Amino acid sequence: MIKKRKKAIAMSFNWIFAILAGGTILFLAIFAAGKFIRTSEQTIYTETAASLISLFDPLETGLASGKAYEIGFKKKSKIFFECNENLNPPFGKQTIAFSEQTFGETYAEKGQEVSIKNKYIFTENVIEGKKVYVFSKPFFLSFKVSDLSMVISQDNFYCFYNSPENIKESLEGLNLKNIIFMNQTTKCNGINVCFEERKNCDIKVHQDQNYVTNKKYGKRVYYVDDLIYGAIFSSPDIYECNVKRIKVKFDELAKIYLDKIKVIERKECESNIGQMLTSVIGMIHSSRDLIGLYNQMNEIDSINNFAKSGCSLYYNVNFGR
Repeated sequence: MIKKRKKAIAMSFNWIFAILAGGTILFLAIFAAGKFIRTSEQTIYTETAASLISLFDPLETGLASGKAYEIGFKKKSKIFFECNENLNPPFGKQTIAFSEQTFGETYAEKGQEVSIKNKYIFTENVIEGKKVYVFSKPFFLSFKVSDLSMVISQDNFYCFYNSPENIKESLEGLNLKNIIFMNQTTKCNGINVCFEERKNCDIKVHQDQNYVTNKKYGKRVYYVDDLIYGAIFSSPDIYECNVKRIKVKFDELAKIYLDKIKVIERKECESNIGQMLTSVIGMIHSSRDLIGLYNQMNEIDSINNFAKSGCSLYYNVNFGR
């Protein structure tokens, strides 16, 4: 009887050991497989983010300036944007990361952030949907500074109320399917963008003082010229960051034009722009300073336009339009 019990105990122990060992091996296998899948997803999402950046290249070179195009995904996706004017000096940088839905409405962990160093993308911090629209506008401060890229989700439906004719013509020419223009009395279930006094405005454009307020964020950002589109479609932190980054690029271009003044002076061209141009370098600390800069550059533009033949510092037909 004692021997039989010992055998039974030994067999029971062997079964327990086998079950525990098998469970451990199965757990490790599942863990390793899950980790491999997550790593593969991370790699794919990081590569997707990098591919998205390449789609902005035609905008930066001006080949698609003033145009719009659509980017589609196989699944509902999220694109994450961040901006920091202090990293990658002197021009700062933005980052982009990507993720998509896996099971149901659950999103996988986003991929690694990929740097965007030479572009100015105005958008929300997170964009969600199966399609996004991208359009660009050139930005001038007397001379051309850069192209502005706006990114909006197909899922965000914008209703523009009483917008100026130039804004209407500009956006209608892009054929964006999620932007419509309304009169004062028509109701809309989308994001209400108001250019005049009206109730239930999500985004309000104060044209008389050149600023935009967004009820979602409770903040005010200032704009000049085509930066109005960035102010409307962007989160305030990304907008302010990009304004500072653009101003740094403006400063570097202004320094090049200051060197050009020395060259044209050798051709018996007198220029009194140099001192004025020097005074606006390093001028901006927030978007509020844009208006003063814009007015000063208008003065410089007027002087430049009246320069005698061959003595203009730059040639520009877009500024102050």
